[in-house]
Amino acid sequence: MTGPDATPRSPSDAGAEPPAISVVVPVYRAAGTIGPCLAALRAQRAAPCFEVIVVDSSPDDETERAIATEAGVGSRERADLEVRVVRSRERLHPGSARNAGARAARADWLLFVDADCVAAPDLVAAAARAAAGGAVAVGGAIELGGSRAPSARVRHLLEFKESLPGVPARATWTLPSACLLLERATFERHGGFPDTRASEDWLLDWRIWQSGAAMRFDPSLRVAHLTPAGWRALARYLRVLGVASGAVRRRGGLPGQALVRWPALSVGLPFARTARALVWCARYSRRDLAFLLVAWPAYFAMAAVWAGAFYRGVRGDAPLAAKGGRA
Repeated sequence: MTGPDATPRSPSDAGAEPPAISVVVPVYRAAGTIGPCLAALRAQRAAPCFEVIVVDSSPDDETERAIATEAGVGSRERADLEVRVVRSRERLHPGSARNAGARAARADWLLFVDADCVAAPDLVAAAARAAAGGAVAVGGAIELGGSRAPSARVRHLLEFKESLPGVPARATWTLPSACLLLERATFERHGGFPDTRASEDWLLDWRIWQSGAAMRFDPSLRVAHLTPAGWRALARYLRVLGVASGAVRRRGGLPGQALVRWPALSVGLPFARTARALVWCARYSRRDLAFLLVAWPAYFAMAAVWAGAFYRGVRGDAPLAAKGGRA
């Protein structure tokens, strides 16, 4: 069998009440982070009934062992929590992995959490409150976890500055899938996540936003992203994100269509991104502003790496999805 295969860690009672929320965690080569991710979900406080579905397409035994250690029921907090593992022999892009988890889910609300994120103790409880608030899609705050090295801080701001914990609740379509609550009916109506190497969340978010549905950022939902350090690794990652960001504008009609018509305008993106980061942090995160005032040349340089890849993507010089590739 080559596709995803649902293999529950503990049998489900077909007649049991379905959970209020299904937490879906896509995993690929995450031996170092999946343990803390699942441990934080087991330690949830004041949460409604929920399940956790792990979708693993890793080829390494280390990740499988780490999942098995934390997914097994033992003398831990929330020993009653159901954790199911969906394994795929094929390497899955992030969107396809989340879609596989959604197919195995039983709840009317899907909470997507990345394998390198550690949930706040009240994440599921906050998600349940948000589900009753009228929005069909709710993105959570993403704080920096793990390394505090300058490269990690630059990477986190480039990727998640609009979802920092100090940013107030607001209506927006830019909701990263690292912490994203979606009404199941809405998720299915819009076809789930596209099978792209990256930026799959922007494509789905934009479809939902264009339909007129209510979407919100809510900082009461919180995770810590275990952002890795390393300038070379960051540059490689930004090339993937840049190509995808440019390509999805060609494919999905996202904002920035002037760049599709005139790709040469991409030369201004490092200046625009750096200026926006400084203004954004001045409004919502003085600590990050203090860092950026010193580290802006590094931020600008990494934004330039991203912009060069964006130019390739928006011109169609690089594929949006490569078979077997993954961000």
